[in-house]
Amino acid sequence: MKRMMLWLCAAVLAYGCFSVPAPQTRAQSKPESAETKPPVFEIEEYQFALLKRGPKWTAESSPEVDKLQAGHMANIQLMARLGKLMAAGPLGKNDAGLAGVFIFKAPLDEAKTLAAEDPAIKAGRLAIDFYLWRGPKQIGVRLNEAYRQDPNTKMTMAKQYLALLKRGDKWSNESTPATQQLQTSHLWHIRRMLDAKKYLAAGPFGGNGDILGIVVIDASTLDDAKALAEADPAVKAGRLRAEYVEWYCAKEVWP
Repeated sequence: MKRMMLWLCAAVLAYGCFSVPAPQTRAQSKPESAETKPPVFEIEEYQFALLKRGPKWTAESSPEVDKLQAGHMANIQLMARLGKLMAAGPLGKNDAGLAGVFIFKAPLDEAKTLAAEDPAIKAGRLAIDFYLWRGPKQIGVRLNEAYRQDPNTKMTMAKQYLALLKRGDKWSNESTPATQQLQTSHLWHIRRMLDAKKYLAAGPFGGNGDILGIVVIDASTLDDAKALAEADPAVKAGRLRAEYVEWYCAKEVWP
């Protein structure tokens, strides 16, 4: 826990963009009976990277681990100064071995090149997986610009919840009127949660990987976060399922 908090504090000082903001979208709350067409979201593409424990991971403190951590933070600072790393943050304890998040506004090859310079990744202490993410516009832009002008820019770190959306037991690739309506209901649930500021961000991943998309939830407890995400019609129907992990990020990234 001590090491995670040191990671957190150092990262905040590095660039202060440790989260993913909600989409800047039109207010579209409507009665559920009128939700026959999908809502509109204003999005753009990012490279969403999940940091995880690598083959050389160790929780033990040592001069070598401290050196790798210092190099890790220095690379975060560099990526932020270049204006490519728009958001990031450490994840809480979890069974999947996930360690943190990087969100790049850059082509995939460029994002991979920047991340590959991280000493902790080079040494195998951390590993990284990339996903094309269609997420909200202007992620971390204002805070990142403010930080680059003044490294002492104020920011407030807060615990939120990252929900990884995956295929549920009732998932089907078949497109039918029923699955189309369920998808529309799923999108309207997200729209209402964003409008209510209960969801801070949401968006799908490209490709055909295990993770279909993410939701960032503003909740005090895990139970509260689950109650919001599992009220989603697609989750209730078993088409989707959610896995949760604590995410520490700066409140000031929200537009």
